[in-house]
Amino acid sequence: MMGMMFLWPIFLLFFLALPIALVVGAYLLYWKTEQAGGLMPVRPKVAPTGYTRACPSCGRFLQEGWVKYPHCGSEIFQARE
Repeated sequence: MMGMMFLWPIFLLFFLALPIALVVGAYLLYWKTEQAGGLMPVRPKVAPTGYTRACPSCGRFLQEGWVKYPHCGSEIFQARE
């Protein structure tokens, strides 16, 4: 029985430190996701440049005559007339 007297601080630290570590970890995870724009970040609005076509991959506006978009590298298919 006297041997257990030396173990109670370890049990106390474990049962107090575990919930505190979980709460602090959850808060830090929440804080990090809020800094990144939330769980589902929204793509920033691109200012209109007068061009009417948009890249099918990233949604940015394209200049006339482009076959490959230099920003994301996706291939742009030309409409046949």
